[in-house]
Amino acid sequence: MLKRFSFLLALLFIFPMTAYGADNSARCAVVMDADTGIILYEKNAYEERPIASTTKIMTALLAIESERLNETVRITKEMLQTEGTSLGLREGDTLTLKDLITGMMLTSGNDSANAVAYFLSGGIKEFSALMNKRAVEIGMNSTHFVTPSGLDEGGHHSTAYDMALLTCTAVQNKAFCEIVSMKSAKIMVGKKEIMVYNHNKLLSRDENFFGVKTGYTKKAGRCLVSAKNYNGNKLVCVTLYAPDDWNDHISLLKECEKKYNKYEVSDNIEINMVGSRTQAVKASYKKELFVLSDLRLEIYHCPFAYAPVKKGDRLGWVYVYYNENLVERLPIKADEDVKYYAEQERSTPAEIHG
Repeated sequence: MLKRFSFLLALLFIFPMTAYGADNSARCAVVMDADTGIILYEKNAYEERPIASTTKIMTALLAIESERLNETVRITKEMLQTEGTSLGLREGDTLTLKDLITGMMLTSGNDSANAVAYFLSGGIKEFSALMNKRAVEIGMNSTHFVTPSGLDEGGHHSTAYDMALLTCTAVQNKAFCEIVSMKSAKIMVGKKEIMVYNHNKLLSRDENFFGVKTGYTKKAGRCLVSAKNYNGNKLVCVTLYAPDDWNDHISLLKECEKKYNKYEVSDNIEINMVGSRTQAVKASYKKELFVLSDLRLEIYHCPFAYAPVKKGDRLGWVYVYYNENLVERLPIKADEDVKYYAEQERSTPAEIHG
């Protein structure tokens, strides 16, 4: 029978900040904690705007979620009927869907985005419908996708807030993170190996950045979505129409990191023993976390433990909930050895007679 204990570790709750931290050049901006959806900074976050090639975040996510990454894509004439052919794809070329996505996200090829759309859905219109369906599922209520590439067509738009929601979803996907975090990559187009380079300069400026996507059109201006690791947390930053976007992201994220509170989740406990002259075994758990809001702990262990127990043996678990999401499962481990009763009896004479 496991004993269960539950309690809260209360910390200051972080509310959305509308005028917090460093100045920035963006018309619209959001910084969001990816695991909880808590907004750390916002500026015109719900204004609908063109989003240029940051659109390709959704295109890549849908391609990865299709679970067809190893399938071969054959490039057709209709896939190439767009401006912006960063990969230089030609009719008849073949490459895996994964290499196609990699080229699309690193070099921002519109031909690559079109190829993904035709391969997965048979056309741009059909794929856009799929994009909009997924947007609704994510909660992107002010977004309308028309193209897989982000070209300014037919009211294609989103908001900084919606793009943050999309990116928070995307960065939970391991394959997505692996692709967008690469500074460069080798892809195979037919039998030809091509080296592609990531346009995201933040990856070279700070190793804690791991994506996500650049974008630019004359109408949208400079758009940038980034993701950064900070002490076990993922932070997502979105700027739309930001002439100084690289510096904006560095300064905004540096300021927002100050909102996290350092907290040590730890305790020393004693668990009753059975089969030993020792009445209880000492045990403990410990973990350092950086969090924005309340933690709730649920502690599970048996009311007693059977001898023998060795130092380091797991005697229970501590479940750590952050914003009601399970974020850690910490083992409760024995801090000492406890012998079985018979072993203690055998050792007694030697201890008595020295």
